Amino acid sequence: MSLKIKSVLLFFVSLMIVSCDQRQEKAINYLNSTIIVDEIPGRAIGDPNYPPGRLVHYAENGDVIFETNMLKMPYDVVMLDDGTYWLSIIRENALWRINRDSEVLDVLYVGVYPTAFSVLDNGNILVSGWDDDHPGFVREYNADHEIVWQIEDLMWPWKAQRLDNGNTLIADAGENRVYEVTPDGTEIWEYQGLAPEVNELFDGLGPIYVQRLDNGNTLISGRAVSKIVEVDTAGTVVWEVGQPLIDTQYSAVRLKNGNTLIADAGHTRVIEIDNDKNIVWEKGGFGYPAKAYRIEQ
Repeated sequence: MSLKIKSVLLFFVSLMIVSCDQRQEKAINYLNSTIIVDEIPGRAIGDPNYPPGRLVHYAENGDVIFETNMLKMPYDVVMLDDGTYWLSIIRENALWRINRDSEVLDVLYVGVYPTAFSVLDNGNILVSGWDDDHPGFVREYNADHEIVWQIEDLMWPWKAQRLDNGNTLIADAGENRVYEVTPDGTEIWEYQGLAPEVNELFDGLGPIYVQRLDNGNTLISGRAVSKIVEVDTAGTVVWEVGQPLIDTQYSAVRLKNGNTLIADAGHTRVIEIDNDKNIVWEKGGFGYPAKAYRIEQ
């Protein structure tokens, strides 16, 4: 083999190695990173109107991967594989997809206050929402923004999760319950144990976040009662956390390591606690943290 050919081959091999290293570096950068939605940052400085809503994405070492702070009351977020983000924007009654330059790439208009959403394995988007002049709903939209599944006439649905069995788990903060429905809308399970004495917007809300766990139990966040519970299929509480550690919290997500990541709005922070309720990670200085997620493998 000639020296020239060897040099060319070495050049291309070097490019491949650099490319692989860059992809690995990018993956490590996202691994164990945390995305936080701060709905009303101005509350931290006594001004509910300024600055506008903020999304911040922290690397595991605390460095900021991405931040944007010109959103009109953001409430939920999903990061896609390409590094873009879907966000629910309350004041726009819509979901926005943005890139790292904060450019809007796509808009899914839902017509109400979008409380939460998720991107399903098929690429569709499952959205829960309601408004003062519109009954609550949970709807699934396809890539063409067409409704392909829905359940209507709800009160204040705050979170919906599509389960592996095809059913949908719904936390309705107005009805003070969490329930599971089949694709045809048949209700097959419910839990009603987190009702406040007076149900009202917004600190007086009932269950506002729900997650079906791998063990079949259900993790539920009740905002007004400042409590997070894990219940089994019979509705028995098998784990819980409440005041004074948390206060009027929003999302609660069980991580793969068994810890729980909590948007502790009443304490203007996001915390990760272990099963014994010890704080093992904390990020503070927010005005109104609504959602927090950990990017795991």
